[in-house]
Amino acid sequence: MNLKKMIIPLILSILFGYFCGNFVFKIYKEKTDAILDSTKVYLLQTGAYTTLDSMKKNTTLKNYIYYQDDGLYKTIMAITKDKDNINKIKKIYNEDIIINEYYLDNPTINSQIKKYDIELKNTSDNSKIQEILDEMLKIYQESNQIKLAKTT
Repeated sequence: MNLKKMIIPLILSILFGYFCGNFVFKIYKEKTDAILDSTKVYLLQTGAYTTLDSMKKNTTLKNYIYYQDDGLYKTIMAITKDKDNINKIKKIYNEDIIINEYYLDNPTINSQIKKYDIELKNTSDNSKIQEILDEMLKIYQESNQIKLAKTT
């Protein structure tokens, strides 16, 4: 008899806990996804070289940045936050481009890249696009404190 009285409150407690937990999870998941999307950047890579000298000899770009990852020197021709701009950039260059996704946890640089992305989206002039890309690379070159986390 005593067990029957406990079953209904026990079932209600489990259901209530499930719905509350699910509700809280959805709230935090939406916030986390929004934060991650706002910090995602795309590095457009044109090559990966085993040595620094090899990279300097074989890179055809006039303006680029590079970083070392997995024992390779990787040349980056552009940084963007906007997937639509990737196609615009690809059309200008006749090179194979590898797109790497990273998270950049620097609000100042993220806002600068976003500003340049808007300019890039609003122009179709190739020389202006190149100018904007050069400015985007300067952001990276001028800041020694940029830390990127690679997505998997």
